[in-house]
Amino acid sequence: MTTISDLSRDLIGEILSKVPITCVGKVRCTCKRWNDSTRDRIVGKAGARQFMGFTMMDYKVCSLRIDLNGILKDEEGSGLISIKPIDRLNKIEIYKVFHCDGLLLCATKDNTRLLVWNPYLGQTKWIEPKKAYHRLDRYALGYDKNKKSYKILRFVDNKYLPTSLFEFEIYDMNSRLWRALDVTPDWDNEFFRPGLTVKGNTYFFAKQKIIFEDDADEADGDVDDFLVSFDFTKERFGPHLHVPFHSYLHEDTVALSSVGEDKIAALYQCADINVMEIWVTTKIEPHTVSWSKMCFLAVNNMTPLIGASFFIDEEKKLAVVFALDFLGRYKRACIIGENGYFKQVDLGEVVVNSGDYRFPMCSYVPSLVQIIQA
Repeated sequence: MTTISDLSRDLIGEILSKVPITCVGKVRCTCKRWNDSTRDRIVGKAGARQFMGFTMMDYKVCSLRIDLNGILKDEEGSGLISIKPIDRLNKIEIYKVFHCDGLLLCATKDNTRLLVWNPYLGQTKWIEPKKAYHRLDRYALGYDKNKKSYKILRFVDNKYLPTSLFEFEIYDMNSRLWRALDVTPDWDNEFFRPGLTVKGNTYFFAKQKIIFEDDADEADGDVDDFLVSFDFTKERFGPHLHVPFHSYLHEDTVALSSVGEDKIAALYQCADINVMEIWVTTKIEPHTVSWSKMCFLAVNNMTPLIGASFFIDEEKKLAVVFALDFLGRYKRACIIGENGYFKQVDLGEVVVNSGDYRFPMCSYVPSLVQIIQA
């Protein structure tokens, strides 16, 4: 009689590729071989052609699986992008999600709590605010490389509210304490452009801070845009890091995505001429960045998108961009490849009054990081 231990690695991979992300941890208990296999980012032949991550739909966290080879072969792409709500979080309305090292940081819709979650281990921890959270808060999750201590950055810098808000705080998950940071940034980060964590540090797309004169509604002339990093080990922001494009308009689309464990991809779409470009770093550190000499992918005459997020497959020279259509009514996945390859997959209508103004997505790699409880 054939037992689990008799199965080939490729067959195990085929089986595990169909297991929901949040159930993979339970499979670990079956036997050592399955435990080892679930730790691999690419598992067997099936896993090698699948992208695994999380997205948000109508204030619900959903698992995301994409069959890359299948998409390239299937004209309609139906059934090859799987988005399923997470049962464990089904009763919690989530507003934002951030990823670092196998952990997810979730901000609730009512802005009262933060949730740190390891989907692979099934562990969760609620983080209470020092005073209060705000709907315009920006968050980042990273870690201190010296202590491997995970930390949360929270900041809000908004002068347009009736009462100006300026707060920078950091939370240490080991000490379970919030501390104020002494920060005077010379840049602005727009609320709808979240950061991305790579190697424990978070990178934000930012613009030069403009000091408005009295009664001035807008700034004169152009302003610089760049990346700015937050180093969780030193607990401070780094210098301006150049990007290989220039965003002129508020309507332009800019998004960041991780590539493997040590690179960043940047997507830019100009609202005026509808050109989309994707660039990839060759080196990224808190104080320096270098970009590939050639654009990874470029698309001309592409319909403007709203609130884009994306991932790329360097080997297949492929990008999948998740976004809302120009009117903000429909959710779509755009598959972009070489030689003008383009395919669009409709993912349904935006729920009225759901608050959806972007289509967030993050890649995910299973992690054994333990969440320290109180």
